Amino acid sequence: MSHPEDDRPPMAVAMEWVGRLTTVGLEMSLPPLAGWWADNRLGSEPWLLIVGGVLGFVTGFTHLLHEVLSAGEQTPKEHRPERLRDEDGDD
Repeated sequence: MSHPEDDRPPMAVAMEWVGRLTTVGLEMSLPPLAGWWADNRLGSEPWLLIVGGVLGFVTGFTHLLHEVLSAGEQTPKEHRPERLRDEDGDD
């Protein structure tokens, strides 16, 4: 399956990736921050911070992996490394 060429300016593509990576960063950092805040309010230190850290890491890493894999599928075949060109069976 081939995708049409992206006719957007390079800055538009870069800003799209900045938005995606910012989202992943927030997904990784906000749950531990919320856990820290809840620990301070409830006096349950450090358990909610740990739960938030694990949850943030799993959520952020899963989203990052999804973004990277979907970007690889959208890369035109002629821009892929030669070892990956024959894997999709279009030839």
